[in-house]
Amino acid sequence: MSAFYHRCRFLFLPLFVTALSLAIFQFSQPRLNAWHETIAQLPFWLLSISILIAIQFNRSRLAYLAALLQAYYLFTSSAQFTIEGLDNYSEQLLLGGVFTITWFAFIKDRGLLSPHSLIRTLGIILSFSAAFGWQWANVTFDNDLKLYLPEFITIEIRTLILLSLCTLLVFLRGLWLSNLVSTAIVITLLLWGVNFLLPNYLPSAVSLSMLAIIYLLTVLADSYFLAYRDELTGLASRRALYNLVLSLGRKYTVAMLDIDHFKKFNDTYGHDVGDQVLKLVASKIAEVTGGGKAFRYGGEEFTIVFSRKDLSSVLPHLEKVRKEIEKYDIVLRDEKRKKQTKAKRNKAQERNSKRVVNVTISIGVADHQHRESFEQTMKEADKALYRAKKKGRNQLSE
Repeated sequence: MSAFYHRCRFLFLPLFVTALSLAIFQFSQPRLNAWHETIAQLPFWLLSISILIAIQFNRSRLAYLAALLQAYYLFTSSAQFTIEGLDNYSEQLLLGGVFTITWFAFIKDRGLLSPHSLIRTLGIILSFSAAFGWQWANVTFDNDLKLYLPEFITIEIRTLILLSLCTLLVFLRGLWLSNLVSTAIVITLLLWGVNFLLPNYLPSAVSLSMLAIIYLLTVLADSYFLAYRDELTGLASRRALYNLVLSLGRKYTVAMLDIDHFKKFNDTYGHDVGDQVLKLVASKIAEVTGGGKAFRYGGEEFTIVFSRKDLSSVLPHLEKVRKEIEKYDIVLRDEKRKKQTKAKRNKAQERNSKRVVNVTISIGVADHQHRESFEQTMKEADKALYRAKKKGRNQLSE
């Protein structure tokens, strides 16, 4: 998967879907007047559910954000909790939320019942204290700042500049990490800003309900990837393989692939380099053509399943994978380079040529026979893999 495609999938696509959903709501808003009271209650229910789900799956940042959003909505929408003069502090609340969201974009998820909870609570308090401090200093020293700044840079402009800087930082962070939690934080910051800067454009009940739904989908999607994706290689896991089995028909072909002499390779170069090789080999296996679906079965073993294909039709595609890996030059990274200065790295590069290694794979393939279970077909593919290794490795055996 290219970096651009990865970022489109995990950042730009969710942003587009969110914008499209809100645009559809705006277009349909006149027809939803009868549901006004129900919509007004949605944030309470959806944010509460998202807090519980986020806690269950250790997504503490989303749990904190959902709790803060729910507290804000409680104060601003419920008459019995309305704070007199709350509107006078709208800029401080805007900035406090922005600082908190920005900080959350740069920290990691930790368990709620841990010492990190105290640090996060203090961070939230400091974020809102900084917001009140900024606004106080901005107003108090306004006349002094006018002596050094152009006239058009007013109090509002200075606040907008700070908001823009935080938004840029969070967006770049989301672009760099390209994962669903970071994207959820980016969307949170954008909708939080819209809620204050364009209050008549989008009801807060809608924007907060949208964020709660995004949090729920983020946690569920993340949990799916943890369960069905191999963390190291990014390929589908063995659990995903057996989930696919449930949808297979009578006609399919199974291939078992194994990296040759991988244990010796690990002993020679170390497990870090071994992991690097596993990822590179997996990336080549994932590019298999012919409709094959690749899985990491375990260790250095991989599985490819060709649904609705017989053995003769998949052999050219498997042979292509074998040849691609055989001729692929793997440049080994020197871990010591990270601790060296640039001058030392340049000298070392002049003295030593890059270490390049090549690995090969053996492949065993079998097609499904009548009244044969998937496990039996896979066992036949495993026997063919053993024959390929016995013949000298770097072989494709039926």
